[in-house]
Formats: sequence, structure tokens, C-alpha cells
Amino acid sequence: MRILVTGGAGFIGSHLIDRLMEQGHEVICLDNFYTGHKRNILKWLDHPYFEFIRHDITEPIRLEVDQIYHLACPASPVHYQYNPIKTVKTNVMGTINMLGLAKRVKARFLLASTSEVYGDPEVHPQPEEYRGNVNTIGIRSCYDEGKRIAETLSFDYHRENHVDIRVARIFNSLTGDQKVVYYKGDKLYYETFAECYNRIHEDISDVSVPCFDQKNGTAAIRPISAIWKHHVTKTGYEITTTWGKRVKVTEDHSLFTRDEKGLPKAVFGKDLKVGDDIAVPNYLPFVDKALEPFYISDVTTIKGLSVANEDVVSHLENYNREIRNYLTQKGISCRQHFSKLRRYEAMNRIPLDIWKHLGLPRSAKDKIAIAYSNKQVNNYIEDINNLLWFLGFYLAEGCLIYRDKPADYQLLFSSNVKYLEKLIQVAEDLFGCKSEIQFDKTGKRAPAVHIRSRIIVDLVVNVFGFGKNLSTQKDIPDWIVQLPKEQLVHFLQGFWEGDGNHDAKTTGSQLIFNSSSQNIIEKLTLILAKFGIIGSVEEQQDQSYRITVQGLDNYSILELGNAKQTLQAKTTEHIAWAKVKNIKAFEIDDYVYDFSVPEYENFVGGTYCIFCHNTYGARMLENDGRVVSNFIVQALRGIPLTVYGDGSQTRSFCYVSDLVEGLMRLMNGEHVGPINLGNPGEYTILELAQIIQEMVNPDAQLKYEPLPQDDPKQRQPDITKAKNWLGWEPTVPLREGLKLTIEDFRSRMNNPQP
Repeated sequence: MRILVTGGAGFIGSHLIDRLMEQGHEVICLDNFYTGHKRNILKWLDHPYFEFIRHDITEPIRLEVDQIYHLACPASPVHYQYNPIKTVKTNVMGTINMLGLAKRVKARFLLASTSEVYGDPEVHPQPEEYRGNVNTIGIRSCYDEGKRIAETLSFDYHRENHVDIRVARIFNSLTGDQKVVYYKGDKLYYETFAECYNRIHEDISDVSVPCFDQKNGTAAIRPISAIWKHHVTKTGYEITTTWGKRVKVTEDHSLFTRDEKGLPKAVFGKDLKVGDDIAVPNYLPFVDKALEPFYISDVTTIKGLSVANEDVVSHLENYNREIRNYLTQKGISCRQHFSKLRRYEAMNRIPLDIWKHLGLPRSAKDKIAIAYSNKQVNNYIEDINNLLWFLGFYLAEGCLIYRDKPADYQLLFSSNVKYLEKLIQVAEDLFGCKSEIQFDKTGKRAPAVHIRSRIIVDLVVNVFGFGKNLSTQKDIPDWIVQLPKEQLVHFLQGFWEGDGNHDAKTTGSQLIFNSSSQNIIEKLTLILAKFGIIGSVEEQQDQSYRITVQGLDNYSILELGNAKQTLQAKTTEHIAWAKVKNIKAFEIDDYVYDFSVPEYENFVGGTYCIFCHNTYGARMLENDGRVVSNFIVQALRGIPLTVYGDGSQTRSFCYVSDLVEGLMRLMNGEHVGPINLGNPGEYTILELAQIIQEMVNPDAQLKYEPLPQDDPKQRQPDITKAKNWLGWEPTVPLREGLKLTIEDFRSRMNNPQP
């Protein structure tokens, strides 16, 4: 559509334009720069779908458009009181001109009204039916009454001339099945966007994502400032590129192509063509978390273990009374103490709970066992590299067999004899567990090794997550992806050797990983990105998957940390440019999701990793006189924060991204309004000052000044209609919105622009 935004260079208008441009609309921005600024729309000035007209809307203008977002009017006390007559003219004459334009071209018209139409309300919270308590001759009346007459004009044009209007009263969007990579704290998660949203949307304070700097293409890990979920009914596109990478996006969501300088440039999904270059990770940074030596007894989920070592008998003698007292506390009668102690001595074991109660020392030579079982395993695991090889080998060629009755827990491995012999030695060194290769006399089955131990099964499947609750379905746990490269190579070596399905002709000129699990291949793609390596994924006809890595100067897995890859594709720092191979349209009638990553504006998503775009920002004026900007600027400058009155008056604070979403839903919905758009969370001015003081400058002082004339005592929207009619409510918490706004102010104050 062709859409006009009046006041488009202002705070809200510029954010609205960002969203409209991302959706692929043709946008005309009308602004006279009274309070707007060219920097807010600078990135769109050369875009073929964008047109800027410097114009005062108190004068008529002839345009051809489908929709009009009428936002033009100074909205802060400093600006609308500086020239009150001009403010009234903008609201009355400007609105008449825009309504006349809408009437002539049959465009839908949305008026950005304000909560100021309620004046100093006597009803709390304020529903749309409340008619307000406004002083018609006060210093704020130019704005309050101006917006009230603008609403009157809108409804008169609607009733008399059938203009299709919408009225919003302002109180200060990947499909869900796509995988995303993110951190909560220092813990990595790789899961669908829907799962991600359910996990983090109530608290994003410590969430970050891998992304790249659009100025130079270098990868980084940066915090998000918001996560969105909203329902859409529209066209989506599944984009497939070289290296087998895929992502499903809405038609108005962007990926990245290269500009004339070879740098990333956002492009809408619907505008992509086969053959276009798309940004994918050539390298991804990770938060490393090494696996350290450990005692199995500290991590196992099995209850009732016992500890065995050479000192058991002397411990039983030295702590005889303490053990009897402990047994009594556990409800075991004195008559049973003797038989219990004799059993401990005969089996040369002490139950783990007694061992811990006595505070007995641990040794690397300790063994543990399940009660009444003769099978013992080493308790202390020191050789982490061999353990990771063992886990990789199990992932590739192992399977789980278990029965509760009779108890039989085992890991079964089938491979060639060379690697099975290595497996036997590694298992004995790690766990003290002996096993042997079993050969099928008929020759119909491959050689196999059975490792029978409930403790080892629990460690592999439940503790380390190579399964779930003894599930036979395998995956690479997220913690493996976070291992440092010097440990990861041993896991990869075990997987590669366990796979055993290698072509001897290509060994040394290609590196190949096979799996029947797409989840495993996706994780291997992430792991390779840690080494700065891209593999090409093939989905085989037998529903198996293969990653093929080429162009390495060294194909030894244990040396991957130093390997260099030469790609046929172009690269820009940590970005490789994949070619679009296929574009498949599909219809979406579901929830879609998006991250907000301030300044970096992208994240990793899709199948086998593609860089996806987002846009978000704060552009409030430093001198606009509104309470948020006042407090932030004062705190940054180290001057006292000015609180008017006693600070008990209340306000609601809605972040701009939420507001823009509400405006667009209202414009494209079926309800005329008026509809309140705002955050029902209510804060006193003093509470806001204290929050900003804490976030910016705890040493800043507060000072109190007399309350300005007609300053409203309460302001809180009733958004019932917005919820019911638009399915809209705010999602960005106050502190998160403030954090981003503070960062924006700090950046602009440190780097002033003309």
C-alpha cells in the first residue's frame, strides 16, 4: 500500500515508518521538522519505496495514498506551549486538511489522539467512554482541546462524508517453529522461537544472542531488549540457500543481502530472488563453559549408591557408634544394626548417605555401586577428553537398552573392530568397566560391545542429556556446544569414528558427518561455526542427513582449532554470502516472533543458521519536557532530577514498539475507536525518578518544584477494548524500555549530531 505518515520524522512517527518500510509498503513522510529530526529517517532517504516531503500540514497538499497515519503535532509541554496558537492550528487546520485528503482519495485515516483529552481525570483508570475533566482556558488547553476538536472533526467527517477513520488515544514481528540461538545468563539454548518465547518473555533481563555488527560484519553476543509474539494472517516465504540452509519468514521480515560496498543490507522476504546473496554465519562467538573433572556421586540421579575403597573396613571400625546412631535416626531398629554392618563389611561398601554424614574423605580411587549390585564403577572422572570421545561415539553409533524387571541397563555399540577396541579401552580407563567385542557367528550382524551399568547409562542419558528420562531419542545437548574448542574436538572425533560411514577416497579432502537426526546435524552446524567452518547439509532420500566440509587446509579433527577454510563464496568478516537457491511461498495464520537487539538489529535463526533482521530504537528528544526524557537527561548530566509537587501524581509508560504495534493493528482492524493504547501499569512520578536514578546515576539528587498548572494527578488507561478488539497489550516492561531509552540518550549526548 501507499501510506502517508504526518509527523513521520518524529519520535513515534519514525518508528512507525520503520515498521511500514520493513513490511514493504510505499511510505510518504510529511514533516516540517518543528520537533522531528532528519536523523530519524536518514536510513530510508535513498530507498526507492520512501519519499520525504518537507511540509506544514496547516497548508493543504494533494497526494494519492491508501492510508493516512496523522501523527503531526508537538506532543510535549515544552513544544506545544512554546507556540500554543500554532499547536491549535496544527490540530484543527492540519486535521481538516488530512481528513479532506482522505475524503478525496478514499483513504483510511488514523488520528493519533492523546490521553490528554481526559484532562485531570476523576475516573480511574480511564475508559474510552469517560468524557474527561479539562480546563478549556489553561496553559495546556492548546494541546488538550486541540486533540479533542481533532477527534470531533474525525467523527464528523466519518458521519457526514463516510471517511473511514480510526482514533487512538495514546498513553505515553519468524514463524514459531524456527530455531533460534540465545543465552539466558551464560547458559546457551537452541530451540524453536515459540519455546524461546515461553521460556523468557516474562524476564529478558539476562538474555543475549549472537549477532553481527552491520558496520563491519564482525560477530558478537549482545543483549536483547524485547521479544515479540503476535498473530498474523499473511504470506510467508521459506528461503533455501547454498549449504542447505533454510529459514521461514513473513513477507515483511528481512534477511540480509550485500549493498554496493559489500556490507549487509536488510531486504524483505517478499523481495528476495533466486540467486541473491544472503548473510549466514561464517563464524559465531560463544560463551565457553569447560567440563571439569567430577565425581559421579555428585551428579547422578540414582538413589541408594554405596562407596567402596580400601579404607571401608577401618571406617566401619572407627565410626561404629556414629553409624549406629545414624541408622537409629533413620528408623532402623538396634536389632538390625549388626546385620547391616556385617553386610557393609562383606561387600566392602558404605552407603553414600552414611559416607556423607560422616564426612569421610573422597579419593580418586573410590568406586561406587548400586545397592545389592556387584558391578562397581569409578566414582571420579578425570580424563574429560576421553569422556567426550565416549559421548561422541555413543551419539553416533550407540543405542540404549533397558528393562526394569529384570534390571538390565546397557549401552550397545556397533562399529568396526578398530574403533570398538578403542571403545573398550576408553570405557575401562574411564569407568573401570570391562567389556568385550561380541561377534555374530552367522556374520549377519556387525560386531558389538555391550556396556552393562545402570550408573553409566544414567550418566550418559540423564545427567549429560543424551536422551531424556531414558529416552532412546538422541540429540546433542546444548552444553556440548558451549565447550571450548580444545574439548569439542574430542567429542567430534568420537562422533566421527563412531559413525564409521566414511569414504576412504575422500578422507583427507573432505570431512563428513552423518546422522539420522536433523537435530544432531543442526547442532553440528553450530559447533562448526565455532571453529569458523561452514559445512554443506544434504538431506538424503533415506531420511538421513550429512554435513560435508571442504576447503580446509587440515582435515584432522583434533587440529580443527587451527584449521583454515577457503570458501568459494564471498565473505565479509564473520559473514559468508550464501546464494538463494529456492523460494517457496506459504500462508501463515499463526503466531510469529521477533527479537529486538539494540544497535545490532539481527540474530541467528532458521535451520542450519541464517542471520535474521530486526529494527528497534529510541528517539525521544532531549529537551521535549516529558518526564522520562527530563529525568534521563538530568541523571546523565549529573544534575538533580526535578520532581514537580510531591511526586505522587501517577503516569503509565508504554514503550514505542508496543505503541506502534497498537497503531498498526487499529489501522488495519475493523474498529473505529476511540481506543486507548497505553500501559495499564501505574507508577508515581517519584517512583519513576527513583528507578532512573538507580539505573543511571545513584548519586544524583532529587529536587522538588511546585506542580505546574493543570498537571493531571492520575493517568492510567483502561485497555479492555484494545485487548478485546485488537488482541493488543504492552509487552515491554518499564525497566527494559528505560534501559534502551537511556542507552539511546547516552549515545546521542556523547556523540551529538547537527
